[in-house]
Amino acid sequence: MGCRTTEHPDQLVRVVTEPTDSGLRAVVDRDGRLGGRGAWLHPSHECLDSALRRRAFRRAFRAVVDTEAVAPALDALLSTGAAPATGRTSADHSRPRTAARAVRPGR
Repeated sequence: MGCRTTEHPDQLVRVVTEPTDSGLRAVVDRDGRLGGRGAWLHPSHECLDSALRRRAFRRAFRAVVDTEAVAPALDALLSTGAAPATGRTSADHSRPRTAARAVRPGR
């Protein structure tokens, strides 16, 4: 979202919004289980700063969003060295992803 490069979701952090009394707040979805519209971000301050400068959160969520909670959550993620939890193993990264096609008999 911030640097506008494409990566596999295992390499990104998902950010979602949650309602507050004063509007919407962006939060990091570490486990990938929070509902709603999500935006993907590299786990780096450069990508976050770029997203903030370009107002990418506002466009991604189609609303004005309080983003103050994203930087501390990103700091916590980086300090622990935890990768975003997606349920895939590191061996899965090397395999190319292909779309599955349904094949009907006789076609």
